[in-house]
Amino acid sequence: MGSPLSAEERTAFVLDWQALSKTKEVLRIWEDNEIHSVPESYFDEYIIESAKKLHKSNKGFIKSARLIGEVIGHLDEPIGDGFAEYRVRSLIYNGIFAIKGIPKSMRFYSIKLKEI
Repeated sequence: MGSPLSAEERTAFVLDWQALSKTKEVLRIWEDNEIHSVPESYFDEYIIESAKKLHKSNKGFIKSARLIGEVIGHLDEPIGDGFAEYRVRSLIYNGIFAIKGIPKSMRFYSIKLKEI
């Protein structure tokens, strides 16, 4: 177990949090040993690229759970499957992915890129 924070360390963490809590972004990543606020669409391009790779072996619809597993399994950032699915659904709503099935949970629907 580590030692307690010094007063200076605690103050630094409090100031960092106060600055982060004032940003409009709701997603934060760890980069260059710092926390950075980024737009919630930050991982969308990675999700799309992952879908393209999966479509190389399967030109039809792929299970959204397969895509989400691929994304969270290969990202360096620890994002949860709930957030990844939220972004997949956003890409569906924005016309990037076509959907087949009922999107009540990731195992009940499949997706494909519309340009494929």
